Amino acid sequence: MFNKKIVIASIFFSLLTTLALLFRPVPLPSPGNMLKTIGTIEKVSEAGADGVLLQLKGDDRMFYIESGLRNGLSATALEAQLQEQPVEIYYVKYWSPLDPLSKLKYIAKVDCNRMTLYSALK
Repeated sequence: MFNKKIVIASIFFSLLTTLALLFRPVPLPSPGNMLKTIGTIEKVSEAGADGVLLQLKGDDRMFYIESGLRNGLSATALEAQLQEQPVEIYYVKYWSPLDPLSKLKYIAKVDCNRMTLYSALK
């Protein structure tokens, strides 16, 4: 009887630990946890209620600005401004079991022609 309770408690604890790791939040961007990529914008679109999604030419990753529309960005204006322009995208170094191939990157900063268009850095 006592061993059965230990096994059930161990399974329950393992399940909670797995769920906690599975749904961990994206860390806040800081200079120490960002990576940089350079490319040319191929497509800009809206994602969800407030998000903006960027895709670079020749890159199968999607770059996501979480609250871009709430911060005054417009997907159509961004696409017109950034089309065929080289951009520097700084994204948060982050991995999740929900995205094991790391195809979705959370943007911390976008620079175009030495001008910052978006920044989540504080």
